[in-house]
Amino acid sequence: MLRRIAAKADTLEVEREKRRLLLIAVTGFGARVPLERFVADPDAACFVAYYTARRKLRREFSLSGRDNPFDEIAEVLLRRCGDDADWWMIAQVRPTRDVLDRLTDGERGRLLGQWSAVMRHTARLLGRRWRPAMDRTTMIVRPGDDSSTWNSLAGAYNAARAGWLACLAALDALELLDVSCPGKAMRLMAADLAAWHRSTGGDVDPGTRVWAALPPPWEVLDGTASCTRADVEAACRTAGLDPEKSGWTAPAPKRRVAVFRPTPELVHGVAVADPVWAALLRRAGVFSGRTVRPDLAPDALRGLQGGVVTGDLPPIVETN
Repeated sequence: MLRRIAAKADTLEVEREKRRLLLIAVTGFGARVPLERFVADPDAACFVAYYTARRKLRREFSLSGRDNPFDEIAEVLLRRCGDDADWWMIAQVRPTRDVLDRLTDGERGRLLGQWSAVMRHTARLLGRRWRPAMDRTTMIVRPGDDSSTWNSLAGAYNAARAGWLACLAALDALELLDVSCPGKAMRLMAADLAAWHRSTGGDVDPGTRVWAALPPPWEVLDGTASCTRADVEAACRTAGLDPEKSGWTAPAPKRRVAVFRPTPELVHGVAVADPVWAALLRRAGVFSGRTVRPDLAPDALRGLQGGVVTGDLPPIVETN
């Protein structure tokens, strides 16, 4: 019994750590902000609350990628933050150059240390999760892959790496990458999404080619392998990417502010126009990969033919 309790305790600790890293992936260090500090600056708090909520939106089943979480509302809220705002709190969730320039060198150095620690810790966890059977050249999910855990860790690692690069740039210290420049970690892609991508004439993402050409980041960070800025730049050129504009050797360039749109109803990642229809399609098992419930199939088909799906779908689904 004691062994079972110990095993359950270990499992619980692993899941708690995964949740902590998942929060970092989608909200940065926002979860660490004390309540007293949060309520002390209403303008900064409004921005932090809205922006982190935008970053936590569920991913849509689409080839177009995710919308920029910094939309028109976030822009208005950030403009309300004046010189006396709590920019340290804002930097916990948005470590971009315009925010980091508001911090002192000491604060930027402290934030650099936070991101560096998360990046190294998450890289170690990725190394433990890596399976020799996983194909680095495609990163398509295979039987036996724990894609949920891997993608959560990859998201946390990439967020930490982006924050680390942003802090290095704000401190005018990007020359450190000449000695060691760990690459990004690619997410595992569902086979159906990969097949859809190929059906539209797409190929392997250029970022995946760079990832496959470089040593794994966990080996770079633990000193097992060497990867310099020159190595990353060469891999990017081979893949047809600009190493700076693609975020491999510099902070990613500022994206266009997204147009605000209401949060869509999602059924297994597919956007649906109406919450009632979404509930029916969900109960029927549409888009779940399982057989649709016979008693709800006629109603579900009527909704699909009526155009309740507003998101992207592969052509074979659209015509059937």
